Amino acid sequence: MDISLLIARRLSLKRDDDSAGGQHRSPAVVIAVAGISLSITIMLLTLAIVPGFKHQITQKVFGFDAQVILHPVQPTYDQAEVMTVKFTDSLQSRLNVDLPLEAKIDLTVSTPGIIKTDNQFAGLVFKGYSNGLVSTIVSDNLEDGSIPEYSTDSVKYDIVISRITADALDIDIEDKVNVYFFVNGNLKTRRFKISGIYNSHFGEYDKLMAYASIDALRSIVSVADDEGSQIEITGLMPDQITDTRVAMQRVAGEMFYDNTSNCYLTVSDVYEKDPMYFNWLDLLDTNVVVILILMASVAAVTLISCLVIMILERVTLIGTLKSLGASNGMIERIFLFMVQRVVVRGIILGDVIGLVLVWLQWQFKIVPLDPEAYYLNSVPVEFNWAGIVILNLVALLLSMAILLIPTRMVARISPARVMRFE
Repeated sequence: MDISLLIARRLSLKRDDDSAGGQHRSPAVVIAVAGISLSITIMLLTLAIVPGFKHQITQKVFGFDAQVILHPVQPTYDQAEVMTVKFTDSLQSRLNVDLPLEAKIDLTVSTPGIIKTDNQFAGLVFKGYSNGLVSTIVSDNLEDGSIPEYSTDSVKYDIVISRITADALDIDIEDKVNVYFFVNGNLKTRRFKISGIYNSHFGEYDKLMAYASIDALRSIVSVADDEGSQIEITGLMPDQITDTRVAMQRVAGEMFYDNTSNCYLTVSDVYEKDPMYFNWLDLLDTNVVVILILMASVAAVTLISCLVIMILERVTLIGTLKSLGASNGMIERIFLFMVQRVVVRGIILGDVIGLVLVWLQWQFKIVPLDPEAYYLNSVPVEFNWAGIVILNLVALLLSMAILLIPTRMVARISPARVMRFE
């Protein structure tokens, strides 16, 4: 065993207290452990909260807007004309060739409408899916009522609206409302029943979106059973979205010139449609870097202070070791091994506190958020195990590298001067 390690293991982190007649923990060690544990805890919480926040917001955006959208180009300047895409089997097969296996294709119909009650009204976009389902974000955040089984005709005129819309219009489930649609210059009225109310806490979309049977919407906008407003692609990983959009744009051009589709399809993705949300989320990465740098600086300062105090408290030991022939390098390693014990204790304590706090927030949602400002009703967290391991390793390695400079103080301590003062 290395003699430096052996001596470091035998040396206590406590110091003698003449007034108390015993030993107590050195304040420098206590402060160093507290500083390291506090820094590790805050960095661990940062690595849990920021990815969790980004993931939750991203999933909400993906829930309301498809990741890749193919929609027909308006052929004339008559914006009142409803343009649709014919979703034939050949078109679907052609699209599937260039899509990842996990991707899902769905035809949707969207049309604006106005819900009117006796005293209030609200303009919404009504959307229906060809698979008979609704957006996952809506079903996962259903607050009251139920999601209609649109495969049956009995619920053809059932709709799902948001809590914001329901409160604004003072309506509830099972209520029936009149909805007005302007299609090709004509006014159409339908009477719908409120089947479900969702609350995603995503105000920008909750104020806008309502969901209905695609068959009901097709009858309103007068399109055939195989036609819709747009083709939506979902189920992609975030890093697949841009490549898929480029591939679909190429396919759309080929299909138009080959007369595979009834119109020219232009392609967009969720990053183009909702750039403000993703730009906002990207800014959080800068915050993470700033927090990590600040906490690392705090830990470095406390560690350096701890090491300097430990060296000053053991000047006699250093002089004795030097008089016995110990080299400066060996004595420096002794103090590095001693401080390493402080670092490990601080890291373990910080991990325990941080993981407990993350688990409590994940389990009980202790810390709330204002949904109007953050689109979430509580602070989201994720257990980023890879990040935790990397954080601990980097903290350990950086602490040892930072302490190489202050340990050079050992070389300035003269055995003769120490013995003279003793």
